[in-house]
Amino acid sequence: MLALATRVVSDYGKVLARVSPGVYGLPESLLPYPKARIRMALQYLLQHVAEEHPELREGLARGYVYLAQFVADDQAEIIARGTATASGVGADEGDAEPAMRLINGIKAEMERALDELAGVVPVAS
Repeated sequence: MLALATRVVSDYGKVLARVSPGVYGLPESLLPYPKARIRMALQYLLQHVAEEHPELREGLARGYVYLAQFVADDQAEIIARGTATASGVGADEGDAEPAMRLINGIKAEMERALDELAGVVPVAS
């Protein structure tokens, strides 16, 4: 199980290396595996990585939270159009509100992920 989880997380890490940080609403089609499989692999590794490796644990935790940035491709398109409108590039003002709703959902999912991690990743003292 450790080798499989490591492979899944490694492949996910390659995707993260190619995307821009701070972008909301990346298309799920960029992911090498379904989100649920990546989430389970990250959880497994977080539970089995020794506490003597805080940098690795922190990277896994960040990847776990960042997974929320990946949304269905159609939602990613709505967010892209809304972001363009908000920045003055898009023409349809009606695109901004649906995009903001989806971005708020991503933020809420990230918060849930942080809450989930509170029970998995020991707090450094």
